[in-house]
Amino acid sequence: MINTYLYKKSAELKTNLSRTDMFNALKSPDCVLWVDLESPNDFEIECLIELFNFHPLAIEDCINDRSEPKLDDYDEYLFLVASSLSISHDREKDVEKLAALELNIFFGKNYVVTFHKVPIAAVAQIRAAVEKKHERFLGQGSDMLVHALLDRLVDDYQPSLDYYDVKIDKVEDAAFGDAPERFISTVLQLKRDLFFLRRMIAPQRELLSHLTRSSSPYIKQEHMIYFRDVYDHLVSIYQFAEGHHEMLSNLLQAYFSYSSHKLNEIIKHMTVMATLTMPAVLIASIYGMNFKHIPELDWAYGYHYAIGLSIVVSVGMLVWMKWRKWI
Repeated sequence: MINTYLYKKSAELKTNLSRTDMFNALKSPDCVLWVDLESPNDFEIECLIELFNFHPLAIEDCINDRSEPKLDDYDEYLFLVASSLSISHDREKDVEKLAALELNIFFGKNYVVTFHKVPIAAVAQIRAAVEKKHERFLGQGSDMLVHALLDRLVDDYQPSLDYYDVKIDKVEDAAFGDAPERFISTVLQLKRDLFFLRRMIAPQRELLSHLTRSSSPYIKQEHMIYFRDVYDHLVSIYQFAEGHHEMLSNLLQAYFSYSSHKLNEIIKHMTVMATLTMPAVLIASIYGMNFKHIPELDWAYGYHYAIGLSIVVSVGMLVWMKWRKWI
């Protein structure tokens, strides 16, 4: 599916443009053209190549949909790869996991082309906003449209951050109580997701840093501050992910220490019980031997004597261990 928007000052917003309209718009410096390709077919991709003459490597990155966030300068335009985040449910493992949706952006002086294989909420929101207030998003140039897209992508990270805040709080509450059976697997999954979040954000942070530090013919100097704001937001998100990843590592270590302490306490109690029952076992084994001449075998009170002796020795050992503060 292809969505097209053409803005020209003091004119109505044009949509559903033909190839001829787009070709003419590219030659007009006072126009801003936005072409959004969502799950494009082969014909639409071919049109993209013929009309805009993008580099084959950039087109290959779009089609493969496996690129890390990056920024490439092709002299006549910039090629950006950014990521939107979503939380998906893995039915096979019955867990929630973080997934990245790739958004490819071609960015020229008077046009923006976005390419994505799956619907992305941020792009849909900007499309709806452009149709309502095209002057705000297209009237200041193509760079502000790119800023709006990147800013909305980053803003849409917030539901994921809120989700992990809640999950980590629950994990912390469960760590030292009656921890669930899947406690360790839950913590490890959260650590993997936060590591993935950092791996996605780090290159995007560098991408924004490069855009704000170096002069570019595609970004007006007065608009640099807006891109810096997106960069600052990404830095804070990265710090969030890094801090929570470290917190989960410490929580896991504390959980193992706590579990080890509980196990030691159990072993200690079992050792005390085994030690206290040892005299009774020893006495019973002595009088259980099959020798004919054991002095107490014919004694009328031999049974009571053996039981009493076992109790006295066990109690004596218990008192001695308490006196030594072993228990």
